[in-house]
Amino acid sequence: MRNHTIAAVITTLLAFTGTAHAATIEFVTTDIPDVTPGEDLWRYDYIVNGTVFHQSQFFDVYFDPLLYGMLTAGPAPNPDWDVLVLQQPNPVNLPPFDRGIFDAFALADNPSLGETFSVSFVYLGSGRPGAQRFQIFDAESAVLESGFTSPAVTAIPEPSTLMLLPAAALALFSLRGQRTRNTTH
Repeated sequence: MRNHTIAAVITTLLAFTGTAHAATIEFVTTDIPDVTPGEDLWRYDYIVNGTVFHQSQFFDVYFDPLLYGMLTAGPAPNPDWDVLVLQQPNPVNLPPFDRGIFDAFALADNPSLGETFSVSFVYLGSGRPGAQRFQIFDAESAVLESGFTSPAVTAIPEPSTLMLLPAAALALFSLRGQRTRNTTH
């Protein structure tokens, strides 16, 4: 009976590990050699996960004009996408998210997200560029999701893998307890 309880607990834990599928946009920053003295050139490479796009859906990443200048979009990662940057020359009266935008527009249903999206820029802040606000839109420009980009991290197991560790420890502890009781009786 005890083994059935342990199996039920493990099954329940596994069922909840993969249910959250929020879209994420991760970034990798690269410090590019500066061409003009006094300008600090950088590039963001974005990786989009956790969502499926349909034709005419798009996502925007927003650039604060106090921190980013001279935005330049890299080439579209593949023929499924059209990319561009919008940067207002006089951003004083615009909200911060309208002053600089990287836009990626899906040209097909289920476009490939296997490659990175890139934007180069002059960084006007100090230190290393960080997270930015993003939004994902449907074909009618209604917001589907929003959040902040996050640094890409490697060699860390996904949450569902991390949930297996306590379940495995619980199972081993239970089996060990049964063996101890069986050998003492």
